[in-house]
Amino acid sequence: MWTILGGAALIFLMRVCDVTLGTVRQIMAVQGRAVVAAGIGFFELTIFILAISKTILSVHESPAYVFAYAGGFAVGTLTGVRLEAMIGLGTRLIRVITVRQNHELVEALREAGFGVTVLPGEGMHGPVFVLFSAVRRRSVPRYVAIVREHAPQAFYTVEETRFSSGGQMGPRKAA
Repeated sequence: MWTILGGAALIFLMRVCDVTLGTVRQIMAVQGRAVVAAGIGFFELTIFILAISKTILSVHESPAYVFAYAGGFAVGTLTGVRLEAMIGLGTRLIRVITVRQNHELVEALREAGFGVTVLPGEGMHGPVFVLFSAVRRRSVPRYVAIVREHAPQAFYTVEETRFSSGGQMGPRKAA
């Protein structure tokens, strides 16, 4: 019995590790970080091969191995998504649309260290003002909080940016 529990725990932990790595690898690949993604993939597949071979060789002993394999997959998916969210890599494009010119909002964003480009536009019901900012992903909550404080009725979108160059990306870390 202890042998089965130990084996199932090992399979579970290996699956958590390889699926977590797989989730992070996919995100790195989407962000264009091919070398990092390839390195992660090497370790991911090494662990996967060990986990699947242990499961296949031991499944006749107990169904616990199958449940450990599936459970490790589920927990690994959650862990990978949470890990990637904590790391917060990448850049986001934030587009804010207001129905009136809002100098207070623009100044508050700039005072917080965000670059803001303002353009006039035409909306469904007349003139609008469109604000564009490229922001580090970790800074998105702070940016959105400023928008909600100064323009609670504004429409905004946050999109992933694959590549950006130049400009002000958001608050600099204090030296």
